[in-house]
Amino acid sequence: MATRSVILAGGQGARFWPISRRHKPKQFLSINSSGESLIQATARRIEPLAGKSNLMVVTEAQLVPLIHEHVPYAKVIGEPMRRNTAASIGLAAAAIAKEDPSIVMACFPADHAVADEPKLLAVLREAVQLASSHDVLVTIGIRPTFPHTGYGYMKRGAPIAGNGYAVSRFYEKPNLERAKRYYESGEFFWNSGMFVWRAGVILDAFKEFMPQLHEGLMRIQAAMGTAQEEKVMQEVFTGLESISIDFGVLEHARNCALLAAEPFGWNDVGSWDAWAENFEPDQMKNLLHGDAIVIDCKNCVVHSQQRLTAVIGAQDLVIIDSGDALLVCPRSHVQDVRKVVEELKKRNRENLT
Repeated sequence: MATRSVILAGGQGARFWPISRRHKPKQFLSINSSGESLIQATARRIEPLAGKSNLMVVTEAQLVPLIHEHVPYAKVIGEPMRRNTAASIGLAAAAIAKEDPSIVMACFPADHAVADEPKLLAVLREAVQLASSHDVLVTIGIRPTFPHTGYGYMKRGAPIAGNGYAVSRFYEKPNLERAKRYYESGEFFWNSGMFVWRAGVILDAFKEFMPQLHEGLMRIQAAMGTAQEEKVMQEVFTGLESISIDFGVLEHARNCALLAAEPFGWNDVGSWDAWAENFEPDQMKNLLHGDAIVIDCKNCVVHSQQRLTAVIGAQDLVIIDSGDALLVCPRSHVQDVRKVVEELKKRNRENLT
């Protein structure tokens, strides 16, 4: 069956401030010793699914040159402004459906990490088969390995085929008590943010639940390949609501499915704490990256990009030095780093965002 891979690479990665900035966000950073960026790793691991020639990347227009640098073989669509994942996925679906609405599109965040890549590919191939044979919107659901409070969850419903099930309900990030119940029940799966569906099926869902977006996508689709494409896209995106595919479509649709997957070492690399999990810590569980020294420290994450950073007698701290900005926070507060970016914008210091 015809398949296209789509990487969504338009996010800012605000929780990775001060290293992640608007001009070079998280997806272009490296999390391994080889120097491979997150988006390069994503493109490489999904290549067997559809091949290099069938890879599309949707990003913000100002990031298109960086995409060409990191993934030179990808077809790139540059959005005039960020409007969250519903618009990005819709744009890819419109482009693919113009060729053939029956093509299966598999959508991936640009900034995740996966330990067992063969197992992931096996899961994705089953998801492609499910999406090609049923009019469903498939999300890859990962069986929890512990009660994580930073992920969204899905509850498994009636079986469809193989490891595919209807989604009974989507759940937002829970508190620890609810996360423990989800984990212990065996009926809940982490929402990985990886989606598989036919282009025509997701466009039908947009038409039902986000008619304004669908109308705009049809205008863009009609203009694709013409001199009016950029102008029409600018006009459409200016008026679009910024909303995720989860809130805009999936939580309303009645044909959502989850592909129940056993863990394959997935990490959404959503914070400095999660980033540190991809490196080997020292005997005191400190993770040092760049020019850093720790003395009498325990369970600290220290990243120094341009100069020596020395830390003494600290515990459970994240310390990130980008050269022009310094972040210090407890590991328990890494999800709040984006608040710094929000505050900088309020103070008209966007040169640091």
